[in-house]
Amino acid sequence: MSGDSAANPAAMERLRSVPDGRLVAAVLSVYDLPHDVQPSSVSLTVLGTTVTTGPPCARHRDRNSFKFADGSKSSSPSANELVVSAPLSELYPSVARFTCHMTGKPDIVAKCSLSQTLRIGDQQWLILQLSDPSSPDAPDNDEKDSVQPTLRVKLLLVGSYRPEINALISASQSWFSTVDGIADAGGSAISSVMTELPEKIPAVKYLLVPTVPLAAVSVALVPCLIGALVVGLPFFLPLLAVVAAFVATVGAIGGTLFISTRTGRERLSPMLSSAYSAFLHTAAGQRLVYDTGPRPSPKALAQALLPKDLMAKLIICLAIDFVGSASYLLPGVGETFDVAWAPIQYVLIAAMFDHVERVSPNLKYVSFVEEILPFTDFIPSATYGWICEFGPMIVGESGRKIQDLAVVIRGEREALEETVRGAKIHSA
Repeated sequence: MSGDSAANPAAMERLRSVPDGRLVAAVLSVYDLPHDVQPSSVSLTVLGTTVTTGPPCARHRDRNSFKFADGSKSSSPSANELVVSAPLSELYPSVARFTCHMTGKPDIVAKCSLSQTLRIGDQQWLILQLSDPSSPDAPDNDEKDSVQPTLRVKLLLVGSYRPEINALISASQSWFSTVDGIADAGGSAISSVMTELPEKIPAVKYLLVPTVPLAAVSVALVPCLIGALVVGLPFFLPLLAVVAAFVATVGAIGGTLFISTRTGRERLSPMLSSAYSAFLHTAAGQRLVYDTGPRPSPKALAQALLPKDLMAKLIICLAIDFVGSASYLLPGVGETFDVAWAPIQYVLIAAMFDHVERVSPNLKYVSFVEEILPFTDFIPSATYGWICEFGPMIVGESGRKIQDLAVVIRGEREALEETVRGAKIHSA
């Protein structure tokens, strides 16, 4: 397989407008055919449907290779384009079978798993190996040095979004349009008021006079407030929790409003676009966004989102254990939080460690039990899984480094002893 390129946007919108999925295959060329004959056509078979190209339009001068008509440059756009329409939920898990029909010789075929090879909405350039399905898998000794025939194709798989994703996109577009309309209408009015108010009401300028004394008093009272909070922390803790929840709510609302504005979208678009693209390239992302059949499980989604490297995974594990123990901030009341957090922690632990051989598959159950039971949240089950996964590797590397250092020290010591003995012999 070679690289991929984005499909034509106009073609993408045209194809995505149909309710069913669609597989578009453009046959480019066949290379190094085993027989010195011209293929009559190439056919594509998916889900029992077969479509066929016309004959090739040109032959390579020195090789038994053939080029098919380029639909974008040909007067007949479908000369090399094969299209199969079916529900995306059936197309996505299917296998595409390409057959190169040889005149007077056995046909040769190539297969391609769509779910493992393609990303919905991205055009892929593929090089598929052709073989005779009637011949044994292992080639004879005379055939081992022969060149494998190949088929060059461009594949594009498109289809509809899931209903909830369509609803989310429509709601987001309506919301952004509303926010942009309000911002455009109210921005000029607010700017006019802020510009003309000090000129029409001179007394407004004098409202700035008490600002400096109030700021000075506030700065002076900050240490007093911090000291009172430290001394009366047990009494102020519920109030602080309420204030923190209020601040977080206001911050979330303000952040949402800012992101909804045109300026906020422009600033966050590069970061969100790259994150969305990375997620959409995963199998779980494809199954979540597009109507490919059953939705991905929470564990599969977590596996697509969670990091896998050593340090990032350690940070996530520490954060999971911290959130699990946060219920101790409000003794008694905080235990009710564990009822909601325990299933989430179960999914995260399963996603991070179920595939790790060194970690017991029962760790997710232990983590769920210690989180759901009262007064057991202090057990760092997530960090324990990280230690089981990476601990032996870290210890092994440290041991090797210590051994290497010991070898170096021993070599330097032997060299020093040899130098001392040589000096003694020379002095004698």
